[in-house]
Amino acid sequence: MQTQINAIHNTVNNKWNTRDYITLAIFNVVMLVVLTLITTLTHALSYLIGGGFAALFNGPIYMVMSNKINKRGILFFSSIILGLFFLAFGFIHFLITMAVVGILCELIMWGNNTYKNTLRNAISYGIFYVGYSLCGVVPLVFFKEQYVAILEKSYSQDQLASLLYNYETPSLVVTMCFISVAGGFAGCFIGNLLLKKHVKKAKLV
Repeated sequence: MQTQINAIHNTVNNKWNTRDYITLAIFNVVMLVVLTLITTLTHALSYLIGGGFAALFNGPIYMVMSNKINKRGILFFSSIILGLFFLAFGFIHFLITMAVVGILCELIMWGNNTYKNTLRNAISYGIFYVGYSLCGVVPLVFFKEQYVAILEKSYSQDQLASLLYNYETPSLVVTMCFISVAGGFAGCFIGNLLLKKHVKKAKLV
């Protein structure tokens, strides 16, 4: 009997409402703005660090969102939103890659109240940004000619050569993924500290 009651309680708690979707949309718009600014600045230095720095600066924002909503689907929906954002620029592979990453993140977050668990959040959020970083690698593996043709419209020959070198060198790709994970972990733990010191005291979560 108690098991059935707990099951019903968990189902109710994980049911999304209009306020949850609005909260998700607002926070994701803010994170997209931060992501765009960070990657624009960091790409002038290296294509390998954009995901990690975006994860770092977006980490506190994500932690407030995850604790505020605290329902399964946050990272999946966030992945789809990010994918749709880049789909608008013609990068359909972003949407496909991020959809797969979103499912993986949700499997890691399976359970109750996991979106209030700092470690689980950090792991999944880090993988989320690894997925984002790999969006530039995946199309080079499966449909390089079409992808390069799209990039040629936005990048100079020197920029394109540098990008391809970074994304086609295995050791650099591993380095990029490590930076993304590190940024994700750091961002989440910084966000958790801010939650405890400021956000929860202000009763925003």
